[in-house]
Amino acid sequence: MHSFCFDVSLRISSMLLSPDEIANELGLVPKWKHVMGSQRKAPNGALLGGAYEINYCSFPLFSHKNEELHEMLDRITDELACHHNFFSHITENKGRVEFFIGWYSNKNSGSCFSYKLLEKLGRLKINLALDVYGEEFCK
Repeated sequence: MHSFCFDVSLRISSMLLSPDEIANELGLVPKWKHVMGSQRKAPNGALLGGAYEINYCSFPLFSHKNEELHEMLDRITDELACHHNFFSHITENKGRVEFFIGWYSNKNSGSCFSYKLLEKLGRLKINLALDVYGEEFCK
């Protein structure tokens, strides 16, 4: 298989908790946050129609040098394990917790997510979301 590049973010949506409450609990700084009921905006600040229907925040996560995707996910999952009850509270109240993975490759590529990693994600109630980009987006 060919190599690929990736970006990973932790994305959280909640009906009950504000983006600031989520950020404070996790000790992370969001790149993006939306408050339920506020006017929708484009990334450039232009106003869009309607209002946000749920609180949302996205936290960029960073890999260590030469760390493969599955290794990074395993490490960060272990680091987030102390937030198990917090994630359960979110998901039990119509919220969502996920790793959003931007996958960049100009040829066929792949990675194996072990059952042990998938079990840990399941216990923490963290979903995986993959967004695959072709060669026109490859870094």
